[in-house]
Amino acid sequence: MLFVLAVTSTGCKMLFGPDRKGEFRLSSEKTLEADVYYQFGYSYEDSEFYRFPYEKDPTPDIINEGYRVLEGGETIELPGFNTPGSTNGFALVGEFDNLEDARDFFDGYHKVEAGLQFIVVSDIVEANQVWIQKTSAGNYVKLLVKEARSLEGEAGNKYSEVLLKYTYQPNGSDEFPD
Repeated sequence: MLFVLAVTSTGCKMLFGPDRKGEFRLSSEKTLEADVYYQFGYSYEDSEFYRFPYEKDPTPDIINEGYRVLEGGETIELPGFNTPGSTNGFALVGEFDNLEDARDFFDGYHKVEAGLQFIVVSDIVEANQVWIQKTSAGNYVKLLVKEARSLEGEAGNKYSEVLLKYTYQPNGSDEFPD
């Protein structure tokens, strides 16, 4: 009985580890709380969103940096990746004309290539790209950008969102088994 209580109170992640595959939407939209702006980033190890920068939350593995650009006479925001841990980062491994080709490449990408150059802050991220992230813990993630959108909030604030499919390798291996 004590075991069942412990499992239900700590959750399955303690027993089985983080989610190795999934999807999440990452926004650059800022939230104001107690005179501090923060945004939400994602932690692969915890399979959770955390506020960043926010001293009471752990540092996420990835945030949407958001780049302001002038397009057609108006300012918009385009997505970009940042690793708040300020180590390792991102490497673009594929760009495709459509989601089907990008998905095929993503599904067939089983081993991180030698010699990839990882950058802490990416360039502008677009739909149908495949990225490899090396987290501050030294673990690899492959990311498929399914959507990349520039949006405007109710108050006219510009922000961007990306919809990402991911596969996480939590043990430091450079291989992504099926």
